[in-house]
Amino acid sequence: MSAGILTAMSSVTNGDDDQKIYRGRSSSLDEEARVGGNTGGEGEVPLKKGPWTAGEDAILLEYVNKHGQGNWNAVQKYSGLARCGKSCRLRWANHLRPDLKKGAFTQEEENRILELHAKLGNKWARMASEVCRAVTPFQCFVIFFC
Repeated sequence: MSAGILTAMSSVTNGDDDQKIYRGRSSSLDEEARVGGNTGGEGEVPLKKGPWTAGEDAILLEYVNKHGQGNWNAVQKYSGLARCGKSCRLRWANHLRPDLKKGAFTQEEENRILELHAKLGNKWARMASEVCRAVTPFQCFVIFFC
């Protein structure tokens, strides 16, 4: 199986009471506790919470490059990533998007955000789409309140 797209398998026990197999990977009960009690979709894979790893980022990037953006719930189903669709969408939108600009805002961009806030109010997503570069709604929010 490639590191990218994994095929879904039902969860089965391997004879050991504290071991389960999920999508071709072995998982101890300690790991299940670490990733949380949520399960994805059909209840077969516990969903991981907390910081993303470089490996998870690579799987998500590979999936989006191959299939495009859109149906984020399908990412977990077809890539083997143990994250919910919302988590995948937010990771892509706020950290992995190739056009996302990081770093300090220019004075011109800060002024533009302040002007847009006066015009639009707290419509952060709309403001982000009208700023000169690719920014997230949260970045606009931080500029306004910090």
